Amino acid sequence: QELSVRSALATNRDLASLIRLLGERQWWSGALAILVLCAIGVGNAAYQSGNLSGAGLGLSALLPVPFAFAVIASSLVSASLILLDRYRVLERVLVILVVLMACLFIGLAVFCLPELFAMHHALILASNASRSLTLVLALIGTTVVPYNLFLHATAARRRWLGVPLAQALQEARTEATLAITLGGIMTIAVMVVATVVLQGESEGPILDRLMIAIDHRLPGVGMWVVGGGLFAAGLTSAIAAPMAAGWTVCGVMGWSTDAQSRPFKVVALSVLGAGLTFALLIPRPDALIIAAQATNAVLLPLIAGILLIVANSALLPAPYRNRRLHNGVAASVILLVLILGLSKVISLVD
Repeated sequence: QELSVRSALATNRDLASLIRLLGERQWWSGALAILVLCAIGVGNAAYQSGNLSGAGLGLSALLPVPFAFAVIASSLVSASLILLDRYRVLERVLVILVVLMACLFIGLAVFCLPELFAMHHALILASNASRSLTLVLALIGTTVVPYNLFLHATAARRRWLGVPLAQALQEARTEATLAITLGGIMTIAVMVVATVVLQGESEGPILDRLMIAIDHRLPGVGMWVVGGGLFAAGLTSAIAAPMAAGWTVCGVMGWSTDAQSRPFKVVALSVLGAGLTFALLIPRPDALIIAAQATNAVLLPLIAGILLIVANSALLPAPYRNRRLHNGVAASVILLVLILGLSKVISLVD
């Protein structure tokens, strides 16, 4: 994220535009464009199906409505906000719901620590080895997805427009550090809660069991907070993924990236429509989450590698290009992500 934000702020260009300029007049420019289009355009359709399923699952837990109806309703809300460019109106409310869910999990994790320490280590390892925890973590959004690099770069460029570059970079790095730290705390909290409250249970869908188990510990509150948090997290991602696809595809193709332009809306709504189709055809959220993870595992190292090339290119002013230390750290992270991604693909195949 630091590389993408630094590249965008230093050049005042979106990451997709930088990638297009990187391959300009090169024989491999076509292949590069196809790779990015597949990674973001096609990949986001897989993520979008999981986003809508998560929102639908949370909404159906809150209200007595069928899962399919909840998914369609979430899609209509997302489409309306994208078309009207009014997604920021709902942003604060959704963020509050996500924060409430985070506080619930962190608070529960603290209370569950004595039980966790009392559990036999073999039981803890067995619980964490199951795929159930992976599915919970994926739905809540703790996985890293390629489109976030493009989305964060565009958002940062627009947010700090007109701010001195040094100040903008410092504020962006501080914000990213805080977000990553909180995300890590949330991940650990979810793992602790899921390990403790689901021990010994194996019947029924994992996400339903988790919400029921939490509601038993917090009667009348747990289901509402978890359901509302899942709905908010899914809906925010269901809006962000199509918009990121619109910015990225339009940037790579040289089209207008304005949210009110026709190309942007066509791309964004196409991703939304594809996600809705998959979410309705494959009503099991677990299957959609696994598909999104597999797609993410393959595409993330490729996009990160392209970003590393951009950060070393002459497109950036010399003072803001990568140094050896930056390259070493970035290459290590990409290698780690590649290893984890391949491991994830192998585990999913098995």
